[in-house]
Amino acid sequence: MDIKQWGTPYPEWLIELQLYWEGRINSSAVTSVFDVTRQTASKWIKAYQARTGLAIEYHAQSKAFLAPDFCDTFFISGSIDEYLDWCQLGLFPRRGHGDDAPVSDIFRITLPKRFVAPHIMRPLLAAIRQHTAVDGSYLSMSSSSAQERIIYPHTFVKAANRWHVRAYCEHAQQFRDFVLSRFESVDYDGTPANFTAKEDVAWNTHVDIILQPDPRLTPQQKAIIEHDYGMQSGQLVIATTGALVKYTLDDLQIKTKMLEANPQAQQLVCVNYADIKHWLYD
Repeated sequence: MDIKQWGTPYPEWLIELQLYWEGRINSSAVTSVFDVTRQTASKWIKAYQARTGLAIEYHAQSKAFLAPDFCDTFFISGSIDEYLDWCQLGLFPRRGHGDDAPVSDIFRITLPKRFVAPHIMRPLLAAIRQHTAVDGSYLSMSSSSAQERIIYPHTFVKAANRWHVRAYCEHAQQFRDFVLSRFESVDYDGTPANFTAKEDVAWNTHVDIILQPDPRLTPQQKAIIEHDYGMQSGQLVIATTGALVKYTLDDLQIKTKMLEANPQAQQLVCVNYADIKHWLYD
């Protein structure tokens, strides 16, 4: 029987999720989530290995089960969103059985996802956790070929329907955002970071974006927009950081350099442009 026909038991999903993206898993990762003994956790990991036939080996020095790169997945989707949603929010997949079956009269548009490979994520994850460097080959829109970059990553960021890694770049000598899907390769370097999240001024600077309905709208139209966003006194204050100002405005489709000819297309405008323009880098 194809293992994909067995459904998605949560323990096997979590085991595969960590093995696929991190290349390793230890018993404590399972015991802490499912409140089982170490013996049970190890038994589950070995059962997963037997079912999938993957070359998973226990490494005594690391006290973890190690796995090679996957050719296929069995219980996970392989989407980077799935893994990072688990890391940030602890989200399990929806089983879709019995009373928990998906509601048929709800629909949402699913945008295409950028592809990110495990061999890109594994060294980045290790570098973030250990505050060290990676050596990456990165494709930039401003360059005709991939360029080698030594970067010191500190945080993954989801914006504009794609994942970035925030990192200090030795070449640019400043903190920048790198789109994960644009790395051709990433190798763990291990050099200790002198520039961490604490030194990232843009990341640590609190910025408020103040929005209000486009003043060209009629009073009735403004009232509708205010109701849409639950505005107080006709304004909406969004708390963010300097590094995320442009992404926030882009996601809200708010232009700062020009207004749409049709105010109903613009709807929202930023009223504290002077306070935030330093962070727009355009």
